[in-house]
Amino acid sequence: MQIRTVFFDLDGTLWPPHRVALPAFRRVLEELDSPVPHDDVLLPTLGYPIEEIWQTLLPDASSEVRQKANHLMAKAELELLSQGWAQPFPGVSDTLEKLHAAGVTLCVLSNCEPGYLQAVPDALGIGHLFAARFCAGDFPGLTKSQILSQVLSCFPQPAAMVGDRWHDIDAGKENNLLTIGCAYGLGETQELAKADYVIQRFSQLAEILL
Repeated sequence: MQIRTVFFDLDGTLWPPHRVALPAFRRVLEELDSPVPHDDVLLPTLGYPIEEIWQTLLPDASSEVRQKANHLMAKAELELLSQGWAQPFPGVSDTLEKLHAAGVTLCVLSNCEPGYLQAVPDALGIGHLFAARFCAGDFPGLTKSQILSQVLSCFPQPAAMVGDRWHDIDAGKENNLLTIGCAYGLGETQELAKADYVIQRFSQLAEILL
């Protein structure tokens, strides 16, 4: 089966977001005079929709405070990205180039916000390789699986979903896609148990898809 379209999660799949997210979280929480949790608390939130992240980190805050936190987070992350803090995982650039050259349509599907979705792939130097980018911020109230269901028919089939968290694998399975879990990412091992393939390094994608 020749896969013709691949949807990639962003954080923990294409790059290690903690290099930007953790200092950005600290800036925001300090500015809001809120306690700054240990990295062990912050890291597991990465990859989730931003609303769920603030529910975890600011459980007693009003919706107005959470909206302010969201705005401050976006500003902090964009500043850090502009300073060159973003680097892709090893093998990402070369592997995406191979897939693109082979005629595979590449897309991003992330739980992030629109500004972040536009900034990160470009900061990583891979933005030009993607035919489309989709994020939860552009589809309020929809899960990753539901977003994928809405956009899937616009792209050549069959398709695959690549990601490091359970919601990536579920999104692919629920839409009858080939699923590939990234064991090097942010998720726990059990989150990838249902994936058709599990990779230890990004370059293994070429062996599977080509």
